[in-house]
Amino acid sequence: MYKGLGLCCGLLSFSAFISCFVALHTLNKIIHINLDAAVHENIKLDSTQGHSDMRCQKTLIVENLDEPHLSWLELFYMRWTVVFTLLYSFAATLLIRAKYLGNFEINLATSNTMILMGSLLSMVLLLATFVLQQREPFMELWCNNFIVYHMYYIAMTTGMSVAFFLVHSCKEFLMTRRLQPAMK
Repeated sequence: MYKGLGLCCGLLSFSAFISCFVALHTLNKIIHINLDAAVHENIKLDSTQGHSDMRCQKTLIVENLDEPHLSWLELFYMRWTVVFTLLYSFAATLLIRAKYLGNFEINLATSNTMILMGSLLSMVLLLATFVLQQREPFMELWCNNFIVYHMYYIAMTTGMSVAFFLVHSCKEFLMTRRLQPAMK
C-alpha cells in the first residue's frame, strides 16, 4: 500500500509540475494596473490575429479605480510562488521516483524540509488563488475559472506531496525509535 501511495503522489507531483507551466503562462497574460497612469485608455485588439490568439488576452478595462484589481506586487508574488512550486514539484517527483525505482532512501532532514516548504507553498498558493478568484483579472469568465482551477489543483497536489513526506517522515522516525533500544 505504501508503494501505491508513493506512485500516486509521484504522478500527482509530475502533473502539478506540468500544471505550473500552464498557470505561469496564464498569469503572464494578466496585466497590472498602474494607478498613476491614465484611467481611460483605449485598448484596441488587433483584428488580424487568429481567433485562438484572442482568448484570454491581456485586456482589462478599468473605469473605476475602486473596483478590485491586481497590483503589480500581488501579480509578482503569484508568479514567483508558482515558479517555486514548479521547482518543489519537480524535486518531489524526483525524490519519489528515486525512492521507488532506484531504492534511494530519503533521509529525515530532506523529508522534513520538503514538508516545511510544501506546507508553506501550499498555504501561499491557496491565499493567492483566493485573491485571484475575488479579483477576476480577465474579461471572459472561463479564463478566470481556468487559472483559478489550475491554481487550486497545484495547491492540492502540493498538499498531497506534503502528506506523502509526512507519512515517510513518521515512518522513518518510528524506525529509528525502534532501533535505539536494540542498540543499547
